[in-house]
Amino acid sequence: MNVRRLVCLAAVLFAVGWLSVATGGQEMTLSSQVIERTLPNGLKVLMVRRPEAPLIRCILAYRVGSVNERPGITGISHFHEHMMFKGTRSMGIKAGTLAKDDEYNRQIDALMDKVAEEESRVKGRDDAKLASLKKQVSELIDKEKKETIVSEEIWGAYQEAGGTGINASTGQEMTQYYVTLPKNAIELYLALEADRMVNPVFREFYSERDVITEERRQSENGAGFFFQEQLNATFYAASPYHWGVVGWMSDISRVTKQEMIEYREKFYRPDNATLVLAGDVDPAKIMPLVTKYFGPIKSKGKSPRVRTEEPSPEYYKRTISPNFKPPYIEKRVLGRAAANPTVTIMFHTPPVWHDDLPALFMLGRVMSARTGKMYMDLVEKQQHATSVNASASNSMYDGAFRVSATGREVQGALTVPLDQIEKELWSYLENAKATPADAQLLQRIKNSVEAQYLQGLAGTGIAGSLASMEVAYRWQHLEDQFKARMAVTPDDMMRVAKTYFTRDNGVTGVMEREK
Repeated sequence: MNVRRLVCLAAVLFAVGWLSVATGGQEMTLSSQVIERTLPNGLKVLMVRRPEAPLIRCILAYRVGSVNERPGITGISHFHEHMMFKGTRSMGIKAGTLAKDDEYNRQIDALMDKVAEEESRVKGRDDAKLASLKKQVSELIDKEKKETIVSEEIWGAYQEAGGTGINASTGQEMTQYYVTLPKNAIELYLALEADRMVNPVFREFYSERDVITEERRQSENGAGFFFQEQLNATFYAASPYHWGVVGWMSDISRVTKQEMIEYREKFYRPDNATLVLAGDVDPAKIMPLVTKYFGPIKSKGKSPRVRTEEPSPEYYKRTISPNFKPPYIEKRVLGRAAANPTVTIMFHTPPVWHDDLPALFMLGRVMSARTGKMYMDLVEKQQHATSVNASASNSMYDGAFRVSATGREVQGALTVPLDQIEKELWSYLENAKATPADAQLLQRIKNSVEAQYLQGLAGTGIAGSLASMEVAYRWQHLEDQFKARMAVTPDDMMRVAKTYFTRDNGVTGVMEREK
């Protein structure tokens, strides 16, 4: 038995042992662990008892991310995440200075409206006027910081209460705010997050906009950033996955505070949020507090969902006719960057709830396994590549299956041309259609997947998994998805390979090293 197998087995035994202790030896399913409640305003609350320590992992997840944006305001979800730490009507501000702070912000907004108007001129822009306006804005921002603002007060409140892991993140489909707190601080948490949901004040908006644009510039310095951005934009022609979470520079440098206010009102509401609490929770005591702080918050209408679907060959067949012959469109992106030379092939796949996703997930794991044929041939034996990878996404709307290989270089030269590596990748893709996966390899992958799943159930880390799946689909799908993955057969993987691995179902990206 090899080391990897021993590690996987040990992880499974640990997780199973923990679950056995927690349930008195009875089998514990995910559904038996999660306590679900929903407030009249639509806020969903998921609670999981983990009483080993007097701590609670707290996540407030919103069903909003870059896919909910539009041209003109791309990147606004990530920007909004930053602004939610700037305070509310009662936090982030010195006592007795609210009226003064409001006046400063009114003046700053009025001046920035004039800046935006002047910058929008195609011809005849008055640079001297712009400089004068921006100087006035800068002076007002400095006064506001000195006279009214209390920087990072929300962070400080959590830290004083013993909070750890305080942070937030924005993705394509979800924005989440999280912290781990002693259980006696749960009322503080609920009070602060309810206040942030309903009463945010976007102080320091324009100075923070500069911070966001600087983040974008730092990303641009990453090796191959522009190539990967354009590859993704080519792959998703219609879907809002077309742009990255950071957004286009032309949008994030010009987005207005009013646009952010309107965006917040659409998406940052109880009926578009899930509160997850995992740890030493007592639902009988916690739910009255949740109702006290979140119950009064109103939800009007519903947050809009993404309409646009990527027009892949499978989309045409589904919307026109199963017998319809889709137009043949093969897309390629060729580029050069100061980065490792890489070949990437991406295929359009269905959303997370689709029955084909378990087989696609397992196929990705099998193809990229270090004991699998693709890795053993390209990396170990032939040494044409330094790494290979294959994986399927778990997307709410339009998914992707990605296969890639990084070319091996010796003394600055590739051992084989990238077009040869591309042909070799296609040979493994075609092999996936025609040849059943090795049964022993598939079983080892299943053992690893099972270990990861059980480990995820064993601690408060389950909070993140619940939040992600509830936002994408429904939390119960975590268990359904796991069972479906365990039932995948070699025939299932060949079937999905034949369905999705076609040259007109995606894009090929070839990135050469810039000399």
